[in-house]
Amino acid sequence: MNDLRREVNEVFANQQAQLGDVSQTSNRMVRAAIGGRRVHRQLWPSVAGVALVLVAATAVGTSVVIRGLHPKAVITHHPSPTPIATPTASPAPTPMSKLLNVPASTPVILFRDPVDVQQIDGITWDGSTTGRVAANPEAGFVQNPAGTLYGGTGIHDRTGAVVASPAVNTKGFSGTWADDGRHYCSMVSKDPLGQLGGEPTTLQVTLVGQAPRNVVQVGRVYEQTSAGVAACSIEKDRAVAVQSTSIGTTVQFWVVQLSTGRILWTRASTGEIRSSRDGQYIAEITNQAGGSATTTIYSPTGAVLGHAAGRVEAFSWDGSLAVQMEAYGRQVSIINWRNGTVVWKGPSDGGYVDALPEPGGQRIAVSVLDPQHPQTGGFPPRNVYVVAPDGQAVELLTDVM
Repeated sequence: MNDLRREVNEVFANQQAQLGDVSQTSNRMVRAAIGGRRVHRQLWPSVAGVALVLVAATAVGTSVVIRGLHPKAVITHHPSPTPIATPTASPAPTPMSKLLNVPASTPVILFRDPVDVQQIDGITWDGSTTGRVAANPEAGFVQNPAGTLYGGTGIHDRTGAVVASPAVNTKGFSGTWADDGRHYCSMVSKDPLGQLGGEPTTLQVTLVGQAPRNVVQVGRVYEQTSAGVAACSIEKDRAVAVQSTSIGTTVQFWVVQLSTGRILWTRASTGEIRSSRDGQYIAEITNQAGGSATTTIYSPTGAVLGHAAGRVEAFSWDGSLAVQMEAYGRQVSIINWRNGTVVWKGPSDGGYVDALPEPGGQRIAVSVLDPQHPQTGGFPPRNVYVVAPDGQAVELLTDVM
């Protein structure tokens, strides 16, 4: 029996060193220990005891193998599942609530609130101050150069109060603000839609809150035609009256002295007319085949001063810079129109909407459409850039109307 135990231990030591499939180790060790020996029936209980020892040894050996699969001093953890956070809805945007608080003399740019288009907001030219101006249930509004007044069906100040209720024969404000911000010019007739044979039109100038004054009768409106004012300047004592077709092509324009009604000069046209705010420079756009255009620029006396490629759409306050684009929907630029130098180029995918010169300054605010925010309502969203004479530009407003 002692011999049998000794042999079993030797076989166990040998098998443990060559441990393979641990699940069959006990059976393999017993067979190896008694292999070739005749086992007496009385020995089976002892063998069974030895087998139990081997099972225990097998368990220890298996534990040693499993521990050998992991580096020393490393503890394997089973982290608890990370709870999934329930997303919370972002708060809905709200209209601007803080009132615009700047001196009455500070020029601002007015715009429709991005959240509530029935609210008018304002921002200073440097972007340092912004705020709510007033509710505006009207279809449209036109600000004066400094944004101190704006016209709709009535004329309002920056608090939204109505300061004048001019008689209008069209929906909304049809006048052109003068450069002093207190007067406006308009073309009036008995029938603004015109009639067969034409209806005479009269240039008027009005001080806000007072009765309009007739300046001179110029032009006629026919069916499917229109008459308007391209410039109104108290500073330079002149206005530019324009008679156009139904599609905006100019038939004729007149440069008129406001104080006397004298026609300083006039010209028939087949193009489109744009003027500096004081009527000193007039741009006549001639459309070419294929959508391109050229622009002729006239002096205060009507002499040709120069030509510019593309369409000149607006001027800076002093008239030295012009807002230009090659054709409708093309990239907008600001140029020195006298020598053709490009001062600034707008975004390549932003179509031109309009421009506003800084009152008494040299900057120009240019509005462009943003293709990332297509029009879904009555007013197209736009981005507003303020451009300095050196070409430095600031995106002052984004996605406003």
